[in-house]
Amino acid sequence: METILKTEHGKLIHGDNIEVMKKIPENTVDSCISDFPYFLDFMGKSWDSSKNCYEWCKARAVELHRIMKSGGYVCIFGHCKTNHRMKCAFEDVGFNIVEEIDWVYGSGFPKNQDIGKLFDKKAGVERTEIIGRSPYEGRRPNSFGGNKNGDVCYGDYKAQPEMPIFAPVTKLAKKFNGWKTSGLKPAHESITVFQKPLEGTYIQNIEKYNCGAMNIDACRIDFSKNDDPRIGKDYSHNTKAGLEIGEHKDNASGHKQLLHNPQGRFPSNMIFDSSMGEILDSQSGILKSGNVKPEGFKGEYSANVYGKYANNIIDSKTVYADTGGASRYFLQIDADDFVPFYYCAKATKKEKGEGNTHVTVKPKALIKWLIKLVTPIDGKTIDITAGSGTHGLCAEELNKYDGYNLKWVNVEMMNTEDEPYCEISKRRIEEALSK
Repeated sequence: METILKTEHGKLIHGDNIEVMKKIPENTVDSCISDFPYFLDFMGKSWDSSKNCYEWCKARAVELHRIMKSGGYVCIFGHCKTNHRMKCAFEDVGFNIVEEIDWVYGSGFPKNQDIGKLFDKKAGVERTEIIGRSPYEGRRPNSFGGNKNGDVCYGDYKAQPEMPIFAPVTKLAKKFNGWKTSGLKPAHESITVFQKPLEGTYIQNIEKYNCGAMNIDACRIDFSKNDDPRIGKDYSHNTKAGLEIGEHKDNASGHKQLLHNPQGRFPSNMIFDSSMGEILDSQSGILKSGNVKPEGFKGEYSANVYGKYANNIIDSKTVYADTGGASRYFLQIDADDFVPFYYCAKATKKEKGEGNTHVTVKPKALIKWLIKLVTPIDGKTIDITAGSGTHGLCAEELNKYDGYNLKWVNVEMMNTEDEPYCEISKRRIEEALSK
């Protein structure tokens, strides 16, 4: 166990995360945000072994349950094939599952094998008849530097011409031409949000531990350019004569109120990149939420009003609500700002930093959003599988630019010549602090 970096607010530790957590006092950590291994044997990495998923997660969950404050949140990234085992491990040690957030992106790359080609390969025959041409499946022409129509470029490789399509040869290859091994194009990762049980009510728990609630206002979704232009501005109803201010305070003529929360929309449990947002809008079309008609809530409209306003007779000018595609309800993080788990070729130097070879880097915008959602200002947050240090980097930037005053701890096991993740983390954080 070695402290690689220590700043005014946090520290980066190279070591086994269980041993590090054993040295942390119980009930002292407000939040944990970690990108656990997905246990898929990804790229042959030892830390992503498919063996002992449940046991590995449970051992970490036990220590996390001890060091987390009552009401504290633990946010863990996972894969749809294996995160059910991780969830069971956390539940079995006493955590509650309170939410699952889907991070949806458009740049995942399918890894299926072609069944027809497998049959031809088994038969030992070579495909020679060209029946067409196509770019590499899943890669758009000119997306990665190709300078000719139809050219594609993958990673640092030069532009290549379109690929030839060969006719299947054997009987079974022809029958199963176009069929693939199981699996769809990966387009999302899930983030399971666990909570250590409260002591008493939310109010009692917060009074004792200063944690347990989610900071919704800090994570609201910005309004789009198509939203109602009156958002954030006062407006007043023109109500039917005879209603007096005071007696009908909320509806009386001249009473001003905000049409929407000026801080933005209530955050949802789905996060898109910008390309997926565009796809959603193209499918949903332009939507408009309901209007207050000139006749107000009389007659048929009164049936849609609930609580103390039910059956109120309100004459109002038409109040148009917001418009736009369905994506306006979701947080959008631009695809150019991150490198998804399944698509490592287009790693931007801006996001990862020079020399960052880690294969599962998460976007800073997403990690900051999670930190703000579940960590009190002046709180303590931890990442026990820190990778290339995005969590610590985000905590430092939130302190520097947003006044959060967070204490943070990052723990990373790998710091070898091939996987120098602690050194990468140290460099990234130091660079951020020096700016």
